[in-house]
Amino acid sequence: MTRFGLHRAGEKRGKRGGRSRPVTSRTHTRRQLCLGLGFTALTLLYAVRLGHLQIGQAETFRARAVAQSAEFEVLPARRGEILDRHGEALAADDTRYRAYLAVRELDGGRDGAIAAIQRVVDLTSERKRALREASRGWTWFAVGLTDEERVTLEGQIGRGVHFDNYPARAYPRGGLARRLIGRVGTEGIGTTGLELHLDSLLRGEPGRSEVRLDGRGRAYRPPDGERVEPRAGYDVVLSIDAELQRIAENELDRALERTGAEAGDIILLDPRTGELLALASERAGAAPGHVPAFSDAYEPGSTIKPFLLAALLNEGLVDLEESIDVERGVLRIGRRVIRDVRGYERLTVREIITRSSNVGAAKLATRLKPSVQQSYLRDFGFGLRTQVGHPAESNGRLTRVADWTALSPASHAIGYELATTSLQLAAAYGALANDGVLMRPLLIKEVRDAQGRTVWRARPQEVRRVVSSDVSRAVSAVLEEAVQAGTGTMARMASLSVAGKTGTARLAAGGGYAQGRYRASFVGYAPADRPRVVVLTRLEDPAAGSYYGGTVAAPTSHATLEAALATKGVLMDERLAVSATPRSWADEPTGGEEAGPFIFAVDGVERAWPDPDEAPRGHVAVPDLTGLSARSAAARLHELGLTVEWLGRETVRAQTPAPGSEVTRGGRVVLR
Repeated sequence: MTRFGLHRAGEKRGKRGGRSRPVTSRTHTRRQLCLGLGFTALTLLYAVRLGHLQIGQAETFRARAVAQSAEFEVLPARRGEILDRHGEALAADDTRYRAYLAVRELDGGRDGAIAAIQRVVDLTSERKRALREASRGWTWFAVGLTDEERVTLEGQIGRGVHFDNYPARAYPRGGLARRLIGRVGTEGIGTTGLELHLDSLLRGEPGRSEVRLDGRGRAYRPPDGERVEPRAGYDVVLSIDAELQRIAENELDRALERTGAEAGDIILLDPRTGELLALASERAGAAPGHVPAFSDAYEPGSTIKPFLLAALLNEGLVDLEESIDVERGVLRIGRRVIRDVRGYERLTVREIITRSSNVGAAKLATRLKPSVQQSYLRDFGFGLRTQVGHPAESNGRLTRVADWTALSPASHAIGYELATTSLQLAAAYGALANDGVLMRPLLIKEVRDAQGRTVWRARPQEVRRVVSSDVSRAVSAVLEEAVQAGTGTMARMASLSVAGKTGTARLAAGGGYAQGRYRASFVGYAPADRPRVVVLTRLEDPAAGSYYGGTVAAPTSHATLEAALATKGVLMDERLAVSATPRSWADEPTGGEEAGPFIFAVDGVERAWPDPDEAPRGHVAVPDLTGLSARSAAARLHELGLTVEWLGRETVRAQTPAPGSEVTRGGRVVLR
């Protein structure tokens, strides 16, 4: 009854308000609507985000994808060459290899691979043991391999040998000027010498090339990949003449071997421009890149006396013919005794220099105020770097006048209490040879780009005028007499006037001077009337026989000048270097070849020795000169004491007598 009543009541309400849906149905509808709107909103959100990623940030993610799958291969830059003044390469770009052995990859046995390596590479016992004990990975066994050595090892071993390359240097003239040029490390960076000093010019800038990895990790180069080309380094042209450098190095080697000296220098310099034509410099045990001629300062001894004479003449304080009492070769100043080798009673000012009187020089020094004496030495370049362009140059030593003692004027007059490098001394003599004008030594002549265009060129630079032209000529005349009839006679040449001065100085050791140890030197220039080249020879502590500059260093300077005269292009007076005397030849070249017959000779004297009495006797075998340049062939023959008649062009194609023939020294060899 009760339930019936409720039922009826519900029906009545339904009749009044019309039929309506149940409450649960409306709830479901709302839920579905909310869910639909939610899913729609979420779909729209994903769509917007996807569009943003694929369109708005497409480049960002593409770059990220490339970065994850791309690498860059370094493209090494060509290192610039170092050239001599004629464009001949002294140091050039090259590639070398490190070699590794992967023992697990070998097709053959380990012993066979090691045997193949030993046929190509000198294995140390340590490397050999490492290869025998290796069980996995790569084991390196050699560095510095050439392309030929790499190909040989690959052919003999096959699988299991691996290489990586690194930039290196090739030296077309072998060891020529290597101490001056310096070295390059395995990373292609200069470590010593000019290679270090000029590294920023020579090195260039490496490039890069994009390399991508596929899904399997294999590398490939995409056509549209990034590529930055390397920029080649600049080439550097030196003032050095390769042929003169060879002569200087050969003569220095001979002198060191002959005398047993522990160090030595030979310098050839053009006094008109300051250009270094050749520089040979050695010291026993010297580190690579150490150039004693630039960095080792020493007391020059009597080679300093011409600068005392120049100062006195420039100040008007002496006359060359004035007679000086030289105290029989013994002069006491306080506790010090200055001695001469010979006990002369009186010498003229001229003779004090030509006969190298220490007593006379010490007495002449008293006419100069110490400040004036020091000032002239400074003006000639002593105590100052020449700024030649080498990282190891020393400034020598020239103390302030305030630090001088009562003995200092005499000491400086005979080459003690001051220190100079061989380069400073050669440059100072260059000032005497150049009408009294000191030139800055020049080593780096030009810088060229990879296309051979000159981007920088050095200009001869005057440092200062030190003495007048008249004084310079007067000193040169005295120095010429010193070579003709004084202490430098062993540098004398019959066909070429040479002006110069010898020097013999005691070696400092342990706060004093070592007993029986000396430094022998000779500095001069030629021709004396119109100097074209300064030559300096220094030999440190000669152990065999004589130690005087006149008997040890002067002959080496003579030999250097003699060989230099045979070269083409040396900056001497042309009439002295080559005599262009036409000669008849039965088999003159035909076919329009340009034949320029002339005889290599010294001032028209057709012999390689300065005097017939000095010509060595005996016979020599004529070397094979085919393929050599005229300059190189002539230099080799002159070294053997032979004269040369040149009838060809550029290079030697034939010679008479034939290679191996016995020829008397002083005889002639005809080159075509």
